[in-house]
Amino acid sequence: MGSVSHYSERCAPYGLLFIYGLDQIGDFKMRAAWILMALWMMASTGWAAGRVEGRVGQRSAQTYLDGAAVRIPALRLETATRSDGRFSFPNVPTGTHHLEVRYIGYQAYRQQITVAEGQVAQVPVTLTNTIEEIVVYGQASSTASALNQQRSSDSITSIVSSDEFGQLPDANLSEALQRIPGVFLERDQGEGRFVGVRGIDPNLNVTSINGVALTSPENNTRAVALDIIPTELLENIEVRKSFTPDMDPNGIGGSINVKSLSAFDRKGRFYKMKAEGGYNELEEKMSPRVSGVFSDTFNLGEGNDNFGVALAVSWFDRKFGSDNVMTDGGWPADLETTANEEFKGAEEVEYRNHEVNRERLGTALNLDFRPNDNAQYYIRTLYSKFSDQEYRTREEFKLDKGDAIAATATSATWDDAELHRELKDRFEKQEILSATAGGTSWFNQWTADYRYGYSKSLEKEPNRTDSEFEIEGLQIGYSDIGRTPALFTDPLTLDPDNYELSEITVEDNDTEDEQHSLQFDLQREFDSRNFTGFVKAGVKVSRREKSNDAQIVVYDGFPGDPSLTPFVGDSPDYGEGDFGPGISKSAMSTFIADNRALFDIDDDDSLAGSLGGDYEMGEDVNAAYAMSRVDSGKLRMVFGLRYEETDFEAKGQRILFDDVSGNGDPVLQPVTFSDSYSSFLPSINLRYAFSDDLILRAAWYESFARPSFGDLSPGGEIEFETDDGESELKAETGNPLLHPLEATNLDISLEHYDSGIGVLSAGVFYKKLENFIVSANVAASTDLTQFVGNAAVDTAEVLQPINGDNADLLGFEAAWVKQFIHLPAPWNGLMLSANATFTDSEAHLALRPGSIDLPRQSDMVVNFMLGYENERFSARVATTYKSDALLRLEEPDDPAFDVYQDAHVQLDLSIKYNINNNWQVYFEGNNLTNEPFYAYFDSRRFNATYETYGRSYALGVQYRAQ
Repeated sequence: MGSVSHYSERCAPYGLLFIYGLDQIGDFKMRAAWILMALWMMASTGWAAGRVEGRVGQRSAQTYLDGAAVRIPALRLETATRSDGRFSFPNVPTGTHHLEVRYIGYQAYRQQITVAEGQVAQVPVTLTNTIEEIVVYGQASSTASALNQQRSSDSITSIVSSDEFGQLPDANLSEALQRIPGVFLERDQGEGRFVGVRGIDPNLNVTSINGVALTSPENNTRAVALDIIPTELLENIEVRKSFTPDMDPNGIGGSINVKSLSAFDRKGRFYKMKAEGGYNELEEKMSPRVSGVFSDTFNLGEGNDNFGVALAVSWFDRKFGSDNVMTDGGWPADLETTANEEFKGAEEVEYRNHEVNRERLGTALNLDFRPNDNAQYYIRTLYSKFSDQEYRTREEFKLDKGDAIAATATSATWDDAELHRELKDRFEKQEILSATAGGTSWFNQWTADYRYGYSKSLEKEPNRTDSEFEIEGLQIGYSDIGRTPALFTDPLTLDPDNYELSEITVEDNDTEDEQHSLQFDLQREFDSRNFTGFVKAGVKVSRREKSNDAQIVVYDGFPGDPSLTPFVGDSPDYGEGDFGPGISKSAMSTFIADNRALFDIDDDDSLAGSLGGDYEMGEDVNAAYAMSRVDSGKLRMVFGLRYEETDFEAKGQRILFDDVSGNGDPVLQPVTFSDSYSSFLPSINLRYAFSDDLILRAAWYESFARPSFGDLSPGGEIEFETDDGESELKAETGNPLLHPLEATNLDISLEHYDSGIGVLSAGVFYKKLENFIVSANVAASTDLTQFVGNAAVDTAEVLQPINGDNADLLGFEAAWVKQFIHLPAPWNGLMLSANATFTDSEAHLALRPGSIDLPRQSDMVVNFMLGYENERFSARVATTYKSDALLRLEEPDDPAFDVYQDAHVQLDLSIKYNINNNWQVYFEGNNLTNEPFYAYFDSRRFNATYETYGRSYALGVQYRAQ
């Protein structure tokens, strides 16, 4: 059994994967490094005397326990149970030993085991809770599961279980994540979309499902808007804030891994069904939602159940909206009245009313096959479809089209200005498919993991139409400024016959992002007199392709020059001002369908819009790593090195409007770029256990984040014209030659786990960022012939994202989770969760002296939840707070145009009542204080965006059985 030849025979299938990975690696250095790692992993062929395997469950529920600490103290062996409660020790000397199992909230378990030469000792473990049954029935068990997984982790990690994020009105994955320490949320239409970690831009995090990195359906970002994924499809969420070499390192803030449900995570058959009706206060409309989860295990041969099926389906048809006041272009300080008096004012202000019907459909199907104790195989799939039907009515006060005749610090009046009314009719569909197939094999002290991953996402906007009417010669303005500038209009704007149809834009937009990956990991356990642990190495290859295609037609002439009168609809129900006449959706759609062939086309704008943003990108990544975990007494070290090589290619088209050496007609300039770069990424994670309940962690690691696709896009628009006898070039393009943002990260934290159920933790982290990406005028250092050939250029402005700047981020993180289980009844159902993250950053820009905050970084993020639960009743109130943050730089060289998001506080409520062990009714309230979104230019006095959403409520029923 211990011969090398027998070992080789058993490894033959995995050797094929090694060969495939090796074949994908073209670089000699990486190929050689991988061969050396493979030889190093195969070098040791000694065998353990026996193997110990088991499974940890709980007496009071039909679930297994994830993250339980399992030890053989005399041999200094320690491991943690997986999600299905399984554990194994592959290298145990023959003889009699004592095995211990510890799990927060349960009595310690001890058992004597006997290990025989070349045999497997099976050890089933059933734990007894130390707390009252009524508490285990509810939130306490799910909190205990998350805390045990966090305690046993080799890195700095936060975990939320499915039962935990089902306790609050979190409609999607991003809203569930906002409860985790250090995580902040960015919202759209009042609903959580993008997630950031530790003050870092969501673009700079990596999100994966079942270990497979998600692709992004949007055309300009790598960040995945996690509102597309319903929470019902998930088992737990893991946010890892420090990295180990076996992880994808392309994340600066952290790595978010979502695990979907598996049938083996529970005992036997399980199913849950939920139905609810929601109500949005602003739109006064109902929203239905239904979901179902089913899992079961079956016996496909002799022995125990070895095949599992888990299925989840979720559907949500949400009707909601928002009212918005927006200032476009900022508040310039150099405006002048007709009397030549300078003032600081707005040039364009908009009223916007949004009506949205957002539908989500999500499904997950997972299959597991475990033919014996030495192997398991799985298929994990998740499909989510997200669609928006949005109608946006917009009233645009085009102040800068007229002449300012009077102005003060808080008011201004323009004469001969314009007012535009616009209807946007947009249907948008996003889809994400994630699938992975793989397995794990155990043989003696070796473990082999192998996985193929596939992810595809898309976004489509078919037949989007924007229709615009305008009226000229108006006296309009604002009588006050602040969060919602008080606008006034001319009486002429109330008569729809005074408006003329000026423009209709019809778009068909299509974005696709597809990635294949193949990964193989091999791990060998070892033990000596002073050390235990494992060595591990692996290879991963991934191939990603992303494309964006826009088909845009701009119409600017219409038969009969129609006015607004034939298209008048009901005035929008708008709470921030007098909106005036609306535009009928049906009348506008009928008119376009019947007369489109007669419209005049603006060829230049149509061509520029259709081709300037199109691209095809390919990203090939080859990676290899080697690492080790060493346990010595109370100290655990996880250290190693990862190497990644990236080959990138981008194709697109620039649009040149040349009035100097051409006739001004648009000229297409096809462009192709390619780039290659490599990264060596060392890391070390330390874990020192003063006791089972007090753990000190420290980490140092290198990580990086590849640039967003919007910054890498090779296309753009170029204008070359004559001004006062001089040739002037203006260009704005992407930069496919950007290198990734790199980070050196330091972490230290202390965690104290309560003897009941709870944890108190605090930590400090520091990030040194290099190659920080900013937009800059690079005309002085750019070869201008790529735009206009050999034509003479007198003045030039070329705006492009570039590398070269740096930033520092320092933060402090604290969390307290407590289940008050030892208080006298009825107070023993109290629970509390509180966490806060404080960060401070400095980023340096090429076009600005001094420093700024990192974009989208808030100095303080706070989450607080207070709840109570007994066998029948539970209630939770939760609040989240995020301090103000720099959102974006409208003009990199002028701080007056920096856009900040104001501080945001949101209050949510959940009340549940258990009719019996199976049936539950619940009520949820979201955004109970009707907190608006507010962004401003430089000072809170100067509106950028003010948007309200209203409160939302839900009443539902759930059936659960096992």
